[in-house]
Amino acid sequence: MASRNFLMRFVLKRLDNYHAKYIETSSVDPLLHVCFGGMAFSYLVALPEELRHLEHAKHAKDNSAH
Repeated sequence: MASRNFLMRFVLKRLDNYHAKYIETSSVDPLLHVCFGGMAFSYLVALPEELRHLEHAKHAKDNSAH
């Protein structure tokens, strides 16, 4: 239970610091954080499908050589 309280305080403190540094100063950085974070997230979500596609293409190439 103590670790949960510590984690909750840690996250809230980080959010307060982020708000003070970027939101209150009307910085454009939060927009960039969302854009680049979304781009990285979409890449990671699509990565398993891409790897399956590449593996299938490699398998098809190896079997067509016979």
